[in-house]
Amino acid sequence: MKKVRTPSQIRAAETARKRALFVATVGAAVGVITLLLSSTFLALHCVIAAAVALSGGIAAARAAVPIEPQSFRSAGVTGGIYAALGYVLPFMIYNFARYLSVNDQTVAERAAELTSDQIAMMEQFNVVLGAEFFRGQDVSYIFGYLLFALLFGWILGVVGGALAKRQMS
Repeated sequence: MKKVRTPSQIRAAETARKRALFVATVGAAVGVITLLLSSTFLALHCVIAAAVALSGGIAAARAAVPIEPQSFRSAGVTGGIYAALGYVLPFMIYNFARYLSVNDQTVAERAAELTSDQIAMMEQFNVVLGAEFFRGQDVSYIFGYLLFALLFGWILGVVGGALAKRQMS
């Protein structure tokens, strides 16, 4: 049975989506700035992605709650996911560019960055250090960022929506 939505629910969803697109743009700008500061500081990326997702959930819910008070959760999720995806998009593009540009020179440069402990562990597990290893690493980063954004966007979007409802009541 199809769920019937009221006109106010439809307007609230449209308003939340518009606000979420704006927050996604802001998240992408923050992502570019963070990428320019450091492309390898993953702990920083996690913290900022969480903050962006939370603020996206708050912003979208604050736009939707005056129209439909019960839409705080879905609006928060929409804002959180859009904001987190906007934030990780520059990192996904960066790692895709790294994936496409793997050659003998970049393999040598990236292999030189590994520590002796990392190399010893790779030898212990018979991992061949070559172009395919680094391509696989880049692909795992691309999809890792995507999954991370979806998970953090959803969870922190719900929290942001609840915070927005509490702030507005």
